[in-house]
Amino acid sequence: MEKSKSRITLRIILSVLAAIAIWLYVDIGQATTVKTTIRGIPVEFSGENGALADNGLMLLDGYDATVDLRIEGPRSELWKLSRDAIRIVADTSGITDTGVQSLSYQIVYPDSVSGGNLKVDWRSAYTVTVTVGDLYTKEVPVYCDVTGPVADGFLAEEAELDPVKLLLRGQRDDLLNISYAKVELNVEGANKTVVQGIAYTLYDYNDIPVENSNIRADTKMIQVTLPVKTTKTVPLRLIYEEAPGSTREQMECTVVPSSVTLKGDKDTLANIDFIVLDTLYLQDLQPYQTLSYPITVPDGTELMDDTREAVVTVVVSGVIERTLAVTDFAFDNLPEGLTAAAVTEQLRITLRGLTEEIEALSAEDLTVRADLSAVNAAGNYTVPVTVSLRGYSNVSAKGSYQIIVNVTAAQEETDG
Repeated sequence: MEKSKSRITLRIILSVLAAIAIWLYVDIGQATTVKTTIRGIPVEFSGENGALADNGLMLLDGYDATVDLRIEGPRSELWKLSRDAIRIVADTSGITDTGVQSLSYQIVYPDSVSGGNLKVDWRSAYTVTVTVGDLYTKEVPVYCDVTGPVADGFLAEEAELDPVKLLLRGQRDDLLNISYAKVELNVEGANKTVVQGIAYTLYDYNDIPVENSNIRADTKMIQVTLPVKTTKTVPLRLIYEEAPGSTREQMECTVVPSSVTLKGDKDTLANIDFIVLDTLYLQDLQPYQTLSYPITVPDGTELMDDTREAVVTVVVSGVIERTLAVTDFAFDNLPEGLTAAAVTEQLRITLRGLTEEIEALSAEDLTVRADLSAVNAAGNYTVPVTVSLRGYSNVSAKGSYQIIVNVTAAQEETDG
């Protein structure tokens, strides 16, 4: 019994699937045509803001017209159609006079639909009737009412509108009492810049809203941008380049102000931890000096107050300078077959470092070495030298130095 019931159920399922397959084959495969009615398709008017306006004319009535269509075609194509997918387009560019006008229209199918397989079996109207009048224009300002507090710790700045003025079109009597347009923006709880497209409302000179469908404009929306910013206090810093005998331990540095408060978007400020004023090379500092720096803020931020300059005071202690004359020079990397002798008889080197070490050292503690690896022939060369000190770790030479070297062939020196 159970096996018999299972067989019966299976046969029923197979029969249904076969029926569906046959229906699909006949209905779709054999291109069976059916009909569908689509109602309330809005009419679009091409040329309204172009040729019609250039002729000093505008639509006064009929611009809200709709058309109903009954379309015949394959079901596979009709499935793709809807009120929003079909366009009814009437061309106004040929209108040159006021009054009642009848316009023919075109039916535009979506790209995914093969229009050649469709036929309009019935339509509610073969033409679109409009009333045309003289065009008047008036430009009015656009204002924005901002409501709702932004999030704690954030500041709302002045709203930016695009466009800031609205060009209205209509009959003279309709436009006469229009004073301005206004949009409303709610920014309650906002913690970043708000950008929205908002429909406007027209107002008369008594601040009363005006609803008049005969008044037209080039745009229906106003883009409102309201910068929402926050603040962050960051320190002002210096970068220190140290040298032996010229380190942070020998100096005191004060910066006034020590920090500033920036205003900007939260995402921008999140990546800013400090502002660098300058790089100080400690070897070049005087015992006491005052330096002034403009406060340059990162892109996308601004200072909250009028402070635009930082004053840096530097005091250096326990450090002196001394100049010694060196007459003995060493040469490195001299190519084989050449010999070198210093033309420079004396090189004066300025040293800077801790007082007790500077006072103790002498010229014999300095080694001046010239790198001759770039020399490949006899002649006189001006070459850079490096200065090193033996036994003094808190002293270094200031600046860069060079000497003149005479290079000769080794055999010439032997022959001489």
